[in-house]
Amino acid sequence: MDRKFELGQKVICSAYVKKTKNHYETSEDRDDCDFWADGSDEGVAVEDFHICDKFVRVPKPFKGIYVGTTVLTTKILAEYDEPPYGRPGFYFSSEEPRPFAVVYYADNRKRLVPMDAIWSLEEAATIEGGGLDGME
Repeated sequence: MDRKFELGQKVICSAYVKKTKNHYETSEDRDDCDFWADGSDEGVAVEDFHICDKFVRVPKPFKGIYVGTTVLTTKILAEYDEPPYGRPGFYFSSEEPRPFAVVYYADNRKRLVPMDAIWSLEEAATIEGGGLDGME
């Protein structure tokens, strides 16, 4: 279902995404790579390839103003490669692009919202039967 929102339209959201602190660290020659998960005390060695999430979904209902849509990649891929022209080592790429709504919920405060977690006030009223007063 491809839904369209208008600039400045009031919307209701059930969740937003925020960046994880997952990251990779490589040796200077890029022969060794460690994956550091968010909150971990030590890295885990990557053998041939590894993929991790860039964002985590935060379930939180809120109202806001839709200001646009952006497409961001949601995964980071680390893989060891031996290209024919270049040095062997770990290479990184971004994978799985997905659209996100940009929603302002307070003065100069915005959140990225997955497209499956956003509704216009009219859609939400139809779904909920008009009981939207509890959402802040």
